[in-house]
Amino acid sequence: MSGPTVQEPADWERADWEREGARARPGEPRDRTPVPGALRAATWIGVLLLVAAGIVLSVAAVLVAGDEESEAHLLFRVLLLSGVGIALGVVGAVALLLRLVASAVVRS
Repeated sequence: MSGPTVQEPADWERADWEREGARARPGEPRDRTPVPGALRAATWIGVLLLVAAGIVLSVAAVLVAGDEESEAHLLFRVLLLSGVGIALGVVGAVALLLRLVASAVVRS
């Protein structure tokens, strides 16, 4: 005794690509629209700003006070670098979010 059989759908129930076979679904779609240069630039700028923010915040985390430097000077440098790192991260994240929105608008 065999298991349940699957019925083939009637020809009118099939999609176009099912009726036409493999010709209707090429492996490499040729009708893709290329991404505009501004979207690629926004992606690269956003990623580079996020990487720069990570580097700046990492440097701020390992700062130590010099021999002739007070703790107040060290605190000022750490706060300044942290502010710059956070600002870079925010600008990078906003650039990537704007790129996401713009790519959705371009495709529609």
